[in-house]
Amino acid sequence: MRPSRSFVAVICAIAGLGTSPAAVRAQFPEDVQVGTRVRVWLPEAYAQEEGPARRQLLRGAVAAVGVDTLRLSIPGAYSALAIPRTSVRRLEVSRGYPSRAESALERAAGGAIGGAILWALMNDPRRSGGPHYRRDWRAAGVGAAWGAGIGAGIGFLFPHEQWRRVRLPRLR
Repeated sequence: MRPSRSFVAVICAIAGLGTSPAAVRAQFPEDVQVGTRVRVWLPEAYAQEEGPARRQLLRGAVAAVGVDTLRLSIPGAYSALAIPRTSVRRLEVSRGYPSRAESALERAAGGAIGGAILWALMNDPRRSGGPHYRRDWRAAGVGAAWGAGIGAGIGFLFPHEQWRRVRLPRLR
């Protein structure tokens, strides 16, 4: 015996009645799985010395994900910290640490851009002492070379953890 389409539609509608639209919006995205390293930004009443103003910044591994609660395992803490979805201001998922070569290339590109801009702005062809170039583009080339070298060295020695922001639906 094959059920009619209207019967299947009625059953699906009844099953969906138990879930309110607010509960669906409160759920966490699929990127947030147990064991994933995340960075959570929470509101704070007082400004911190370091970090964003009026924001508490927590890093840890996801211990459990509920409908409206994120349980975060923070290193050095006795148990997992329960964070309500309504208090999360921003959520980011770790993409891990890049290789030293990848980090060096990334920092070299940023250093080259910054060095080119800085040296071009500082260039004065009429200056008698110190480095001076007849054209700003020559100064920019030298600055790009220095910036790339310094950026590559820093990137190679100090690779940094990369984060990707997870968009959370707005709660109303």
